[in-house]
Amino acid sequence: MPSLSDLFKMTHAKPDETFVDPASEKLFNTVAARVDERETQLTQQSPDGLPVKLTTEEVDRIFEEVAPRKKGRTVGIGSVNEVARATSSYSSRRAQETSQMQARLDTQQERLDSLENLLDIMAMGNPTMQRALAARREALGMQQRDPESTDPVGAGTSGEGASGTGYFDDVPLP
Repeated sequence: MPSLSDLFKMTHAKPDETFVDPASEKLFNTVAARVDERETQLTQQSPDGLPVKLTTEEVDRIFEEVAPRKKGRTVGIGSVNEVARATSSYSSRRAQETSQMQARLDTQQERLDSLENLLDIMAMGNPTMQRALAARREALGMQQRDPESTDPVGAGTSGEGASGTGYFDDVPLP
């Protein structure tokens, strides 16, 4: 992901790399000077003396410090003001939200599997319900299941399947 400074240059410089106006050039050069200054400072403080390169997040922070603001928005970056940026807090928050959503999805899948197994048990010995379930599963593009099988997909952990008495062994009863 390009830094705000790189984005600014892409949108405010001509193909020959001259800026569209003096104010744009001044802003870009000021940001570049601050970035160079900060990298030099960090390199001098580095115990191994190796050159330090700022992260995109750090360059963006400098750009936002230098660039003027108008109506609460950073001038010169257009609709990027509306887009989530490459920040560690954003990445962390996004990872946490993704993890929570995956957990919810897993829980919902377990519940659906349990209901499928319950429907299979209810359909045993009831040809009308078996046909209705088969038709519905076909309409939804689902795998057909044999309610009379000894081990329907995901049924019980006792190995007895839907036709055995072990299906409800893991179900907590009030």
